[in-house]
Amino acid sequence: MNNPNLPQRKIKAAIVSPQYCCITDELKRLGINVIESIESVDLPYSERYHADMQVHNFSETLYFLRNSCSVLKNKLEALNPKANIIIEKACPSCKYPHNISLNGAFIGDKYICNIRHSNKELLRLYIENGVQIIDANQGYAKCSTAVVSHNAIITDDEAIFSKCNNQTDIDILKVSKGSVMLDGYDYGLIGGCCFKLDKNTLAFCGDYSKHSDFKNIKSFCKNHGVELIKLSNKPLLDIGGIVAII
Repeated sequence: MNNPNLPQRKIKAAIVSPQYCCITDELKRLGINVIESIESVDLPYSERYHADMQVHNFSETLYFLRNSCSVLKNKLEALNPKANIIIEKACPSCKYPHNISLNGAFIGDKYICNIRHSNKELLRLYIENGVQIIDANQGYAKCSTAVVSHNAIITDDEAIFSKCNNQTDIDILKVSKGSVMLDGYDYGLIGGCCFKLDKNTLAFCGDYSKHSDFKNIKSFCKNHGVELIKLSNKPLLDIGGIVAII
């Protein structure tokens, strides 16, 4: 099963928050077509533009959209005419954990999420495709997980680390919280500030060398054949990740 979080070639287009011009401008300079996420008023204020809360790329041709972000449907279809887009029913509440139905991390043949509050159709499709569901009891599973390779992740969440360490063969690097910024919160999360640009490159929204565990991150990624690049010289920012389209 194809995994959009692990592109085999350089991504051509992605959904990204428009709130940080330094990041979107650099993505455009790298030749990536940027689709700006919209303001989703049914999400907590600091998450309203976060792409990983609005869209879930199940595959290169199947996407799940948050109900309040249905206007993105036409933009997705324009970029990817083969796209099949499923729009969720309206969310009953913007408060956690009701806001995290699409925020799961797909790695290799595993999907890390909070089962109770995840989109049920999305879970069904993963199960039907032979993907193991890891219930980490962390709603912000995608935000908390940097996908490095088909069998390697970096996380700053203890629940994700514990579940994956005990129940899977995933190679996991546990890092500390506090080095990633997110407006409105004491700190942001590692998965929200980075993404795979291509098979061998992990791109960071900010200067990765300013992370307190930078040396461990760099060494871990090098062991998995992945290099790091920074999209700005500013502190690391949790922008809600990016959602690769093609």
